[in-house]
Amino acid sequence: MAKVPQIVKDAAKHLIDLYGDKFDYLGKFEGADAFAYAFPEDSCTGFPIVYIVKDGKVDAITDSPALFIIESLVEDIDEFENE
Repeated sequence: MAKVPQIVKDAAKHLIDLYGDKFDYLGKFEGADAFAYAFPEDSCTGFPIVYIVKDGKVDAITDSPALFIIESLVEDIDEFENE
């Protein structure tokens, strides 16, 4: 599992302040590291947020593109959703 870069934590500061510091490393997506913010199980949040890190920059991806990234990187999506 990859260590969550500080730039991801900085981008997700508002989430960390509300829900805690928990991310899932998804793997490599188009040459970039992909991390999903792991909301607490009892929260109702809508779409997931995926952070893509490449060349020292971070992009926050939401909505359908975030679902696409997760689906393309996670082999057992049911196991991912239950973590």
